[in-house]
Amino acid sequence: MSAATRIDPRSHRSRRAYRSYLFVPADNERLLQSALNKTPDVVILDLEDGVHPGRKAAARAGVAAAIARVHASGKVGAVRINGALNTAVDDLRAAVSPGLRLLVLPKVEHARDVQLLAGVIDELERAAGLPSGEIRFLLQIESAAALPRLHEIAAASPRVHSMMLGSEDFSLDVGGLPTPQALLTPSLMVLYAARAAGVLPVGFVGSIANLGSVEAFDGLLQEARTLGFRGAVVVHPKFVDAINACYTPTPEQVAQARAIVAAFAVADREGLGATKLGDLMIDKPVVLRAKALLTEAGLDPGGED
Repeated sequence: MSAATRIDPRSHRSRRAYRSYLFVPADNERLLQSALNKTPDVVILDLEDGVHPGRKAAARAGVAAAIARVHASGKVGAVRINGALNTAVDDLRAAVSPGLRLLVLPKVEHARDVQLLAGVIDELERAAGLPSGEIRFLLQIESAAALPRLHEIAAASPRVHSMMLGSEDFSLDVGGLPTPQALLTPSLMVLYAARAAGVLPVGFVGSIANLGSVEAFDGLLQEARTLGFRGAVVVHPKFVDAINACYTPTPEQVAQARAIVAAFAVADREGLGATKLGDLMIDKPVVLRAKALLTEAGLDPGGED
């Protein structure tokens, strides 16, 4: 790996957790403007499946200007590139520009896939005069072949920000349908590998193509959060507010977390390793979870603003 990608490994474990990621075909002006008027944290300009093969060159030609518009709107600019290496490199040359913060890498099956593209980004960042290591990766796992190598893939590069299961392509690859029952095991495998590598698991146990009710989707989100996922990628903006709400701690959750931190601090001063708060037994894992929630809320994990 080149020197340019030797990012402080401590930052690898403390990357910002975006809540909502919205796919937009990179060649669709109407949908891009709609996304800019909505509230996703991240707008993913899609150069892969969302763009007709006959439109890919035009989409590529306009992607830098689209990234600049996303950045100017206060949102995070992201691009999903194509999986084939030659096309991927063409996509990267077009996409690496001021304002790009995240690249979505589809159909990742080997750690070397990630490392090769990280090397390309090193060179493109230098050529564009961009800060080294500024562009991160969201990895999409979309085949059974990737499953035995998930831990290697997740730890392949300091550029890896997050990892997710691509429900539709994965289901197609294994010859099944994207039902929650079929997706639970691979989703958890992705989650555990991501957490072991110190990167963020993104997603929910369900089909990204299901455009049903927001209420039903909110149930999937709540389940995903309890499993350990952080954030979700969607293809329709009607789900964005539900994602943001799910991954924004409520005042009640913040108050509970502060009470846990404060109670444990008192116990610690008294030389105790655990204490009680109402019906809750508080020990180190419980207080660390509370501090993580406070950090997620943008507050001092010590419990103060």
